[in-house]
Amino acid sequence: MIIELFGPPGVGKTTLARTLAARLRERGHGVELVLSYRPSEDPLASGAQSLARLRIPAGLRRLIRPMVESFAAAGHSADWREAGAGVELMRLLAPRNIIWSLRLRQYMLRLSRTRRAGELAGDIVLFDQGFVQAIYTFALLARAADPKRLRLALDAVPEADLFVRLDAPLEILEARLAERRSRQGRIEQLFDQWTTLGSLWIFDQLHELLRARGRPVVCVDSTDQRSLGEGVDKAEGIIFGIEHKVLAASGAD
Repeated sequence: MIIELFGPPGVGKTTLARTLAARLRERGHGVELVLSYRPSEDPLASGAQSLARLRIPAGLRRLIRPMVESFAAAGHSADWREAGAGVELMRLLAPRNIIWSLRLRQYMLRLSRTRRAGELAGDIVLFDQGFVQAIYTFALLARAADPKRLRLALDAVPEADLFVRLDAPLEILEARLAERRSRQGRIEQLFDQWTTLGSLWIFDQLHELLRARGRPVVCVDSTDQRSLGEGVDKAEGIIFGIEHKVLAASGAD
């Protein structure tokens, strides 16, 4: 089962993903948790850990990591299924900055390979930022987020079994982003300068497009710990419901 979280920066996607993964593991599920990477926080990805052990400053790690992972990926075979989504998003919503183009190509390749590995293992794969969140980033950096392109972008990427949309009041998001930036160095702040809360309508549009396709979307309020806990309960219930339907269908066959 593939689960994707999406929502504005600072909304708590990583926090919810970790909490939900821990809950599912307590219930005996195999869960692969795929987290986004921010060098000023926990270096969870393998490439990030290697760079961290070299004691390279956080901002420089953020610059180097895409190149390191791209070279590493060159040693593995790839096919059109892995590259197709990234190529199509680049065609529809090409970033105006060459560095961001490189970073997003690397990110899309990593997303595709992690998804395929999880499907083969039969585990739950939980992305704190998956393909839908990537579409938002592409649209933001391309400054070309019209509904038609967003619809075509969704056509280009693999569909998850469940989407979890997180939201919170604007003033809370602004405060969280300000607190995040206070922990960052100057180079990291340059990488995050595109982060904005002025394009939240993109999430509304993506949500409506997913609903129109009949995809299950859980809405979670991340205002505080209590609401996040309720969101975990809600997501867990829907996950169990999907599993029950799958088991029932396989039994019928």
